[in-house]
Amino acid sequence: MNDASQFATAMLALAFTAALLITGQLFIEQRAEREIAYATSHLLRPL
Repeated sequence: MNDASQFATAMLALAFTAALLITGQLFIEQRAEREIAYATSHLLRPL
């Protein structure tokens, strides 16, 4: 492998890792919002 090919492979791996981190963070935030909405609507009903 030449230097350009190794650099391209490293950049691809870096981009893939960044994409996984970003989508994971967005998923966690969305799930937390959904859990708060569920708790608010089901657990805090007026008696």
